[in-house]
Amino acid sequence: MKNKLISGKITSIFPDDINTDDIIPAWTLQESTDRGFFAKYAFDNYDPEFVKRSAKSKANIVVAGKNFACGSSREQAVYALQGNNVVAVIAETYPDIFYRNALNNGLVLIVLPDTSVFNLGDDLQIDILKGEIIVNNNKKIKFEMNDDEKKIFAQGGVVGRVRSDLEDRLTGRFKKVRSYYKAKVISKKGQTIVEKIVSDHIGRPVYAGDKVERLPIDILFFNEVIAPPAIKEFQEFFTDIFKKHNKKAEVFDPKKIFFIPDHTVPSSSVAVSEGIDLMERFAQEQGIKCYKEGDGIEHVVLIEDGYICPGQIVLGTDSHTDTNGALNTLAFGVGTTDATYAMAVGFLYDFVVPETIRINLKGKFQKGVYSKDLILHIIGKLGVDGAVKKVVEFGGTGLKNLSMDARTTIANMCVEMGARTAIFDYDNTLEEYLKDRAQFEYRSYQPDKDAKYAKIMEVNLSKIEPCVAFPHKPSNVSVVTKLRQYMKKTQRSDSADLAKVNTLKITDAFLGACTNGRYEDFVEAAKIVKGRKVADHVNFVVIPASRKVYNRLLREGILEIFAEAGANIESSNCGPCFGKHMGVVGKGAQMISSSNRNYIGRMGSKDAKIFLASPVTVAASAVAGEITDPRKYLR
Repeated sequence: MKNKLISGKITSIFPDDINTDDIIPAWTLQESTDRGFFAKYAFDNYDPEFVKRSAKSKANIVVAGKNFACGSSREQAVYALQGNNVVAVIAETYPDIFYRNALNNGLVLIVLPDTSVFNLGDDLQIDILKGEIIVNNNKKIKFEMNDDEKKIFAQGGVVGRVRSDLEDRLTGRFKKVRSYYKAKVISKKGQTIVEKIVSDHIGRPVYAGDKVERLPIDILFFNEVIAPPAIKEFQEFFTDIFKKHNKKAEVFDPKKIFFIPDHTVPSSSVAVSEGIDLMERFAQEQGIKCYKEGDGIEHVVLIEDGYICPGQIVLGTDSHTDTNGALNTLAFGVGTTDATYAMAVGFLYDFVVPETIRINLKGKFQKGVYSKDLILHIIGKLGVDGAVKKVVEFGGTGLKNLSMDARTTIANMCVEMGARTAIFDYDNTLEEYLKDRAQFEYRSYQPDKDAKYAKIMEVNLSKIEPCVAFPHKPSNVSVVTKLRQYMKKTQRSDSADLAKVNTLKITDAFLGACTNGRYEDFVEAAKIVKGRKVADHVNFVVIPASRKVYNRLLREGILEIFAEAGANIESSNCGPCFGKHMGVVGKGAQMISSSNRNYIGRMGSKDAKIFLASPVTVAASAVAGEITDPRKYLR
C-alpha cells in the first residue's frame, strides 16, 4: 500500500456546490497536456489566494460542504488540486464523475455527513484502511469507505488492472463481449430502464447499488479538449504491452470510437491546433472516424448521424454526454483516465448501478414555453445537488408532446442537478426519428411497472412558465413574470452562488450550445427576431450546433432573419459557452444565454453575470435589450 496513512493540514474550507469551473477555469483546458500546467490556475476565479496558501504546506487538505466539484467532467480539476500539494479532500458529497476521476488518480476523497467539525489549521492524520481521521493528535472521527475503494486510493489508481485486461485481450483469453440487443436476461424483480440495459450487457440481472466490475461500452467519443491527453496516456500506459506481443498499438474497436473537435474551432491558439492535429493523425492511424472542424458539437452530430441508438452504453469525455439519454441510451461523461482505459479495453471499471428518479410528464406546453423552461423549472425545484449520483428517467403521457430536439435539451441539463445521467422512455417519436438513420442494431427499453425508484415526480407541462436562471447557479430559477422580485432577492444575498443583480439590462446574448443550438431552437427564436432589430447595446451571437443545422437554416432563409436583425452568426462550435472564444464576455457584462451553465467566470470574466433561458427568451431579450417575457412578441 502506497498511502494508507496520510498526514496534512487543513488549509482551505469551501462551502457547498463548489464546481469544476471554480477549481480550474475552462479556458486553460486545451493549453497543455502536461498535468503540472494546471496547478498555477487552481481556483483562479473563485479563490485567487489558493495557490499561494497551498504553497506554504507540502500536504494540504481541503474541506468542503455538499456536492464538491460538481459540473464538468474535466479531470484537470484533480490535476490542479494535486499540483498544489492537496493530498485529500473531505466533503459531505461528491458527484460521481469527479469521484471517479479522483479515484483513478489517487487523490483521496473522504465522505463525512458533517464537515463543520473541522477548522482551518487543523492537523489531520487519515488512515484509509482503518477509516479513521485523527484531528490534532486528539479527536478521532470515523468515515465510511468500501474496501475496494480503500485499496484503490491506497494504491494510487487502477491502471494495473487495465494493463492485465489488455494482456488478456491481446492473447485471446478475454471472453467476447455479448450483444445487448440479442440478450435474454430475465429479472424476477421490476427494473428501471438503466437496470435493464446494464443487465443485458453483462448477462445477469442487476439493480441499483450493484457493482459491475467491467461494464462493456458500445460507443466512446472524445472532443479536442480531452483527446490529446488521452492519446498520449494511451501510448504511455500501453505501448509496451503491444510491443511485448509484437503488435501495433490499437484501440479496442475503432468503429465504436469517435473524435469530434468542437469546443474551440476554428482554433484560437497554437496549443489547440496542435491538439487537433494529434487527434487527426491518431484517428487516421487507427481507423477512427474524426469529424472535421465545424461539423458540429459532439452531443449533436453523433445523434444526427445515427451513431447513438437505444440501449447502448455510451461514454463521452464531457459531462453533457447525458444529452444522448434522450435516445433511450445509457450515456454519461467520464474523465481523461476512464476514457483512456476504455479506449484500450472497451470497459468502464467498477460501475455502480445508480438509483433512478422517475419524472412523469403530462399535458402540453402553453405558447411561448419550451423544454428549456421545463428543465430549469425542475432544477429550480430539486437544486444543483437534487439528483446526485442518480439517473433521471422521463416518461408519461406528456412525452408524446416533446420533439427529439426538446428531449435532448432536457437530458442535456440533468447533470446540472448532479445527475449521473438522464434517460427517456422509448416511444413512437423516437422510433420515427431512428428510421433510415440508425447505424447499429439496437433494442428499445421501457421500465417495469413495479420498478423501484428513489423518487417519483409528476410535472404538468401546461403549468410551466418561461424561466430564467440567475447567476451564478442553474438552480437560481425565477419565472419570467417575477424577475424583478427575484432581482430584489439577489440584492439581499451574501452568497457567491447568488450574485447581486441590480438591473435586467443585458450587454450580450447567446443562442447556441449543445443545449439549444438545434434546428427547432432557431426556428422558434426566428419568430421573435423576424422584422425586428437587436438592441443597439447588445452583442447577439448565434451559433448553430452542427453543420447540418447551419446548412438547413441557410437554405430556408432562417439565418438571414438573424443576420438582418444584427446578430453575429458563427460556424458550428461550443463558442461562448466554453468561455474560450467567439463571444467571451468582459468585466461588467450581463449575458443571457441558451447554454447550460452560469458559473462564475464560465463564459469569460469572473465579474460578468450570466443568465440562462430558452432560445425564445434569449431572442426576445436581445431585441428588448433587457431580460423579458418572450410571450409579448408571440401574440
